[in-house]
Amino acid sequence: MSGIAITAEGLTKVYKNVPAVNNLSLYIPEGTIYGFLGPNGAGKTTTIRMLLGLIRPTAGKATVFGHDILHARQNIAPYVGAIVESPAFYTFMSGLENLRLLARSGGHDLPQARFDELIEFVGLRGREKDKVKTYSLGMKQRLGVAATLLNDPKLVFLDEPTNGLDPAGTVEMRNLILRMGQEGRTVFLSSHLLFEVEQVCSNVAIIQKGVTIKQGRVRDLLAAEGGPGYAIEAAPFEKAMAILQEIPELKATSFDQHWININAEPQDVPQVMRKLVQADVDVFQVVVRQRSLESLFLEITGNGGAAAQQPLAEVVVGGR
Repeated sequence: MSGIAITAEGLTKVYKNVPAVNNLSLYIPEGTIYGFLGPNGAGKTTTIRMLLGLIRPTAGKATVFGHDILHARQNIAPYVGAIVESPAFYTFMSGLENLRLLARSGGHDLPQARFDELIEFVGLRGREKDKVKTYSLGMKQRLGVAATLLNDPKLVFLDEPTNGLDPAGTVEMRNLILRMGQEGRTVFLSSHLLFEVEQVCSNVAIIQKGVTIKQGRVRDLLAAEGGPGYAIEAAPFEKAMAILQEIPELKATSFDQHWININAEPQDVPQVMRKLVQADVDVFQVVVRQRSLESLFLEITGNGGAAAQQPLAEVVVGGR
């Protein structure tokens, strides 16, 4: 990573005295796949619109590749592509015709080889000349990705790109996002599908009520919040639970009436097991408990609200 793709400080947007985004801060290294998470109404799409220059902030400042979003948008546009919510195309035209039209409207005179490259990249080879009205939702989403890449952007914004997709379509989109990251692009991914974000994102920000609550590398956030964890299956269950709760630092909790969660360093686990065995507790299994981004998200936000789908759609292609 050679620099900083996005910074935001005190970014605020107020509608009719109600803050949609409130004093938001972001720090996004270049070359990362960055997950942007928050409950419904947290301000995710509003933030993206401000960073793209589609709406004006009420207060605060932000930069994209060092350029101020208010005063240097013309310097930002050539480096950015975006799908804001769901991509919209002319359904009576083919996928290829739509791409050509978008390229011309963005001021790009692209050779056929570039269109062929993009069609291959998003997996639409053989369907590019079919009318978009014959495309599945997943195909339309992939065509949207091709549209965002027309100008070969360094930064791609994707707002809920897997909304409404079946499992196969979700996997295809995940692979596209990973490939964009492998090409060195910065990907700003707004999503409520936390498992998907954990699969592809190296860094995340969690926002609530328009405010950044947590931000950083996924592995660092999970480690800092939960520490090493283990799940123990033991019997008699009540006796095992009582013994482990005598050690406060283990933070023993029960689940599924058979398992006990503990927080412990790896080197301390054998001592904990000996304590149980010496008390005539049978230990059947000890497994590493992987803390998930979903559990962290729910603890921080206090709910699992998913982002609502909106009818308004935009495809943004940087141009001259």
